[in-house]
Amino acid sequence: MLNTPVKSLVALMFAAGFAAPVFAADEAAAPAAESDWTFPSTIGFVSDYIFRGQSQTWGKPAAQLSVEADHKSGLYAGFFASNVSDKWLPGANLETDIYAGFRNTIPSTEVGYDVGAIYYIYPGADWEDSAFNPPIYPAGTTKANRLNTLEIYGSLTYQWLTFKTGITATEYWGWNTNNSPVNGGFAGDLSAGVTGSTKGSYFYELDAAYEVMPTWNLSGQVGHQVINNSTGLDITYYKAGVTKTFDKGWSVGAFYSGTNEPDAYKNFLSLENTVSKSDIAKDKFFVSISRAF
Repeated sequence: MLNTPVKSLVALMFAAGFAAPVFAADEAAAPAAESDWTFPSTIGFVSDYIFRGQSQTWGKPAAQLSVEADHKSGLYAGFFASNVSDKWLPGANLETDIYAGFRNTIPSTEVGYDVGAIYYIYPGADWEDSAFNPPIYPAGTTKANRLNTLEIYGSLTYQWLTFKTGITATEYWGWNTNNSPVNGGFAGDLSAGVTGSTKGSYFYELDAAYEVMPTWNLSGQVGHQVINNSTGLDITYYKAGVTKTFDKGWSVGAFYSGTNEPDAYKNFLSLENTVSKSDIAKDKFFVSISRAF
């Protein structure tokens, strides 16, 4: 996101029809006070919303919005929104994320750090909205469970490289032995599934962003997601791309996303209709266009 300073505008005027006293013509005006806060925001469009190697929109486009409040001390808070697909996220058509943290530089070094938490919210969505309800799993169990997920994260940045990691303080997107079990939860690999609580699932990744020439940036990412108490569901993901920026905050990008594509995510049956299928984690190209304010 682009941090754009917010400055107050100081104007000289006459008030209530009375002329202000005129002092020396060459007297300099007092400098404008700079705000302690900035409010970067971005609107954008992607041909596919891919999160850690997996499509959140069933391969379809997404419109996205982000707004952030940054304090000069390093404190920040933000909001992100995007459409998603209920074929992958049962009952969901909107993702709204709220996050907050602190970022700064380690004294006497060039290493930046960032620690915070993000809450992924899917308004009204619940696993009981899955088309596989009533359960095909053990009789007497219930599938009701929210998708909302709290994740705590931290990162270190040196020049153009960033290492980031995070861990869930809740279940991983509501996955549990009731809605994502072994022998029934994943058609692509019946031996894959959740075997216990997914709380404590974690990821780690290395990101790169390098300006090869003015307005042209290369980016790369490689990471691994571990889903706690599961088998056949962990995923390794990677991404590479190029971004071109233009005047007035516009930018366009082209990217290639790939994974080790575990069999569990192949021919994934739609949670909205139980019929349509998609390779959720397949390799693919996607494009983006955005404007920062």
